[in-house]
Amino acid sequence: MILRLFAALLRLLLRPAPAFRPMVDDAAIDIPACAPDPSPEQLANLQGLCLQWLVMWCWYRREYMAIARFDTATPILFAADPQQLVFECRAAELAVAA
Repeated sequence: MILRLFAALLRLLLRPAPAFRPMVDDAAIDIPACAPDPSPEQLANLQGLCLQWLVMWCWYRREYMAIARFDTATPILFAADPQQLVFECRAAELAVAA
């Protein structure tokens, strides 16, 4: 029994080493690039365009959020593009005015 154990250990020690392969592939090309966070100036400009809304950047959703300061059917809006957010804010304001 002990001889078999030593023989197995000897085979493990004497066998050739496998070719080196990295555990992690360094060429990660399938990870999508995230849009950078907007600067405070960009947020201030967007807030200036949407005066009846509180505009914020949601870093966990990677998009803008606008909270209405008036009574509307859709009090919270989300958009990844600032122009789309302004369009949705104006549409909600016009829906209330009509």
